[in-house]
Amino acid sequence: MSDSDLADEVRRLRAELDEVKQLLRESGRGLSRSAGPAFAAIDADDGTVRSDPESDPESDSDAGSVSRRHALHTAGVIVAGALAGGIATVATAGPAAAASGVFDGAPAVSATSASGTAVYAQAGGNGNALTARAPSSDAVNANSTTGWGIYSFGGTAGGQFQGRYGVIVNGTDTDIGINPSGNPPPSINRRNEAGSIKLDSSCVLWLCVETGTPGVWQQIGGLGVAGAYHAVTPSRVYDSRLSTYPLNGVLSSGQNRTISVANSYNTNGVLVTSNFVPAGATAVFANVTVVDTVGAGYLAVNPGGTTAVSASTINWSANGQILANGISLTLNSSRQITVVNGSGGSTNFIIDITGYWL
Repeated sequence: MSDSDLADEVRRLRAELDEVKQLLRESGRGLSRSAGPAFAAIDADDGTVRSDPESDPESDSDAGSVSRRHALHTAGVIVAGALAGGIATVATAGPAAAASGVFDGAPAVSATSASGTAVYAQAGGNGNALTARAPSSDAVNANSTTGWGIYSFGGTAGGQFQGRYGVIVNGTDTDIGINPSGNPPPSINRRNEAGSIKLDSSCVLWLCVETGTPGVWQQIGGLGVAGAYHAVTPSRVYDSRLSTYPLNGVLSSGQNRTISVANSYNTNGVLVTSNFVPAGATAVFANVTVVDTVGAGYLAVNPGGTTAVSASTINWSANGQILANGISLTLNSSRQITVVNGSGGSTNFIIDITGYWL
């Protein structure tokens, strides 16, 4: 619906509400009874308006006809689909007196809001705020231009959705947003069902894999997690023997060299793929190879900029050896590693990438 069509619809609905009010005034009932919220009912069979159908069953004769396609709510113009053979309610007492009844159609409920909440339902006690069922159509269809399509809050569960697809969500920037809150689920002493997901206050995402109290949980994402692994066709990102790389040559005793693993090259040092390891990658799986070794020694490969040696990545024991080691390497934010020769020997070295975490 276009903005102009929506504006016309709102004007028409307001006119219908004014007609309902006028009919009630003419019948002597008004809209401000102190005994309870004022409302009128629209009979879906003949379109007549009457006051409280329980307290005044004879009111049909003086009410007049209005549209039976809508229930109008004065605190936001809530439009509910017409009833099939029942009564729709026009509530005028404020947000607490929402439309009620059994709504049937395709969809069962359709609501559009230009700037607010299209559907807002709240129930006290142990009841359901909103229950909608449609065997072959949309149970609820809610659209809001700048507000909430559906806002749901429950003491036990905010909502339950069942169907071939439980929930289908499309968002402009984010399809599903989960607000981080609370402690990690493994430390929460309550029953949890397998398949539940939880984002704790540290922005760590958890999956419940076994029902129980608290159940069995697996961490599937978070600030301290490398991310998903992406296997790639092995490609070379550095070879110290080739002068085509800005930094090249033998790495001697006590030296270090910071290199990028972002781009891939052929064996002659010619660029093949830019951003072979994409921006945002946190780690890579690599083959580190030493070539033309001299003496005995080792290399430590650290995140870019880290020169301290806390462990060796590859070792050699004699002159002229060619040795390789497959290992995961942590990157800095610029997709760099620093290779440190903390030994008394020297060597050329090669870095080949077989996958990355992102």
